[in-house]
Amino acid sequence: MRKPYWIWHPGAFELYHSMLLHNRRTSAKTVEVGKEIKRISAYYPPMWRIDCPCHNAELMKRATVDKEEVIELFSNTEDCAIRVDGKKYPKNVKITLAPGEHTVELMGFKAQTFPAFYVTGDVFKSDRTYITYNNNNEPNRHAGWSELYREPEDNVEIFKFSYKRLDPVLIKKENGGILYDFGKEVFGKIVIENARDGEYLLSLGESYEEALDTEYCQICVNALVRNGEFTFVPVALRYIFVPKTDTPLDIFLDFEYLPLESRASFSCDDELVNRMWNVCKYTMLLNSREGFFDGIKRDRWVWSGDAYQSYFVNYYLAFDKEIVKRTIRMLRGAEPMLKHINTISDYTFYWLCSIWDYYFYTGDKDFVCDIYPDMLSVLSFVEGRLSPDGMFERKPDDWVFMDWSTFDPAGPICAEQMVLCKAYDGVSKCAALVGDEKTAVRAEKQRDYIKEKINERYWCEDKGAFVDDYTTGRENVTRHANIFAILFDLTSEERKKKILENVIYNKEITPITTPYFEFYELDAMCRIGDFKYMTDMLHSYWGAMLDLGATTIWEEFDPTKKGIEHYEMYGGKYEKSLCHAWGASPIYLLGKYALGVYPTCAGYTEYEVKPSLMSFGKIEGTVPTPKGNVTVKMDKERVSVQSELEGGVLVLGDKRYRIEKNKELTVNF
Repeated sequence: MRKPYWIWHPGAFELYHSMLLHNRRTSAKTVEVGKEIKRISAYYPPMWRIDCPCHNAELMKRATVDKEEVIELFSNTEDCAIRVDGKKYPKNVKITLAPGEHTVELMGFKAQTFPAFYVTGDVFKSDRTYITYNNNNEPNRHAGWSELYREPEDNVEIFKFSYKRLDPVLIKKENGGILYDFGKEVFGKIVIENARDGEYLLSLGESYEEALDTEYCQICVNALVRNGEFTFVPVALRYIFVPKTDTPLDIFLDFEYLPLESRASFSCDDELVNRMWNVCKYTMLLNSREGFFDGIKRDRWVWSGDAYQSYFVNYYLAFDKEIVKRTIRMLRGAEPMLKHINTISDYTFYWLCSIWDYYFYTGDKDFVCDIYPDMLSVLSFVEGRLSPDGMFERKPDDWVFMDWSTFDPAGPICAEQMVLCKAYDGVSKCAALVGDEKTAVRAEKQRDYIKEKINERYWCEDKGAFVDDYTTGRENVTRHANIFAILFDLTSEERKKKILENVIYNKEITPITTPYFEFYELDAMCRIGDFKYMTDMLHSYWGAMLDLGATTIWEEFDPTKKGIEHYEMYGGKYEKSLCHAWGASPIYLLGKYALGVYPTCAGYTEYEVKPSLMSFGKIEGTVPTPKGNVTVKMDKERVSVQSELEGGVLVLGDKRYRIEKNKELTVNF
């Protein structure tokens, strides 16, 4: 029998931990303290409203027990009660239920955090079957819960991380101080032991140069050692520099991580690509925490555009459903919705897209049903800000991001319409899934309408491409909308061929410089079968970062830059993140297009394996699914597939071979 879960008002857990993590960011600054000039870390506030969780909860369940059952309530608050068939009891009291129908209600309040409940028993044990009630006339929803919290002694207010003590791999005298090198990017608590009491400046860096630059490093710590010890909150670093000393300290790092099981693997006869895959894996796992972070040094925030890509990488690495659901709820926030998610319009559209993608990979209809009222609320917000003809048009307080690139900024940007079109497609499919046919039909019509208008207004026959903005007359062409036209199948095959010639293969069109949008470009190119384009980019872009000593994938990379120019961003010498989750896309691309594994029906009830050697001589790897793993091996003579699930088909050219569960299928060429 499965243990109970801790349960709470839906979304309360995610909002609470979102509230904490989004208010932890700091940035180093120089200040005058008395007559002394000091470098300190100061609070850096988030750019959007941070919602707090619901401080009260009322959950109930009505069911029939066939035999006598004893239940008991545990809670994280003293202000709580359990009511059984109308009679109220305090927590920690055993209640006997006779055979028959009963109603159990859980009530609680906790200021500053949120109330949570744990009920022992069989039929009435605490799980998602409890629903909200007395909820301001809102629809009843299933209780919130997490696989992480199954024991009565668990504390839902402390996020469950694992820890591992790390020693520096190198300690050396440098620039009049001591430099500690942990060998690669890490995230954890700084620990000093057996030190003389006093104050020590710790200058931290993702790079060697940043750590030594005590004037401009992004994170510094004024370590006050008392009784020989000091511990500092988790931060990202590779190097720690202690200036003005020649006596090494006993400095360690308690590495803090979410113990996600990496179920995937990939190897080929190209050692650079093998090394790159593992660096991408490490980058992804470092940024997989309460939710999917953008980067572990600078922001440590959850951004919807970044997270959207992390979902896909996760489906091909760990296939952890819980972190996807937590991230989606964190990004949604609470009612009322007054601004776009992260204040960015395209990030709101990606949020809507992500729900259907989640269902298609996982088959988890329960989550779609739970989050569907939030989808409708987000859609209502979006539609309240569209132009009279139903297209996206920037409002004064909208941030249109799309990518760090220069667009024609005057009017409605084409790429935004395309992501909005994709969002309507996701809403339509989710609405149909939950039985809301009226919304499904309306969203489908709006999707088709926007697609039609995109092709009417933004296509420039003279350029053979989609332009950024049809209202200015400047006919500015960037890669972004044209990539989406291919990736989202928003135009004709004839126009796609023109886009390839006039945009994608045209070196006069400004190249993509962020791993963020390379995700979309390479996905589009793999979709049309140009695998050489991707493998060339793996070498010239990701490989070039590794050649410069990267141990994790950077936020942005421009091969024309030199030296510490690579670390500059947003006007700061070291403000670029050197560990950014959106750089891990090769895991997704190689899993889906080299190993060739992807679902064709929701939840992998049916799936295909369509492998490609690309530019490799041989490949081997494993792709996780919700029902087990699929392992593929391929060289120039044969391909073999071993799968732990039913419903698979191996596709080789125009031939199809049924994959049997737990039986190796080998086909010789």
